[in-house]
Amino acid sequence: MRVLACLLPMMVLTAAGAAVAQDKKDPAAVYKVEFRIRDGSDAAKNPRRYAMLIDTTGRGVFKIGERVPVATGSFQSGTGSVAVNPLVNTQFTYLDVGVSIEASVREEGNKVLLNSTLDISTVVEHKQQTGSMVLPNPTVAQIRIGVNALVPLGKPTMVASVDDPVTQHRFEVEAVVTKVD
Repeated sequence: MRVLACLLPMMVLTAAGAAVAQDKKDPAAVYKVEFRIRDGSDAAKNPRRYAMLIDTTGRGVFKIGERVPVATGSFQSGTGSVAVNPLVNTQFTYLDVGVSIEASVREEGNKVLLNSTLDISTVVEHKQQTGSMVLPNPTVAQIRIGVNALVPLGKPTMVASVDDPVTQHRFEVEAVVTKVD
């Protein structure tokens, strides 16, 4: 009876351990996702490359750029007159420009489903008119691309090609997804 009383808790613990081991899922696979963005209008230029590691349970986010001040107006000084130096009382708005990439991956057999959003923006300055004291407002040139593509592992794949109407350039986006061991 004592032997049975000692063995029973051990058998219960062993069975519980086996059940927990079966419930554990394999760790998520990790992939290296590399985007190559090329100005297709200028073959001599090297493509810009952006890479990140993403597992199949989450989403990768990559942002690089700067906050650019843009004058949005001016206000009067306390005396009721506009200041002599217009920059002293100028109001600014800050624009985020650069490259922003969000991506997620999911295994689909021997390929990977790549779901991503690429946002590329820059400030375009305009020339001041001769004799004018007014600075022209800049504009923001922006390309936003949404990609849902089934990509073969390790093979560079063109996932988007865009003609930019502002700059008259063609942007080509290539993705390479490789499994990290």
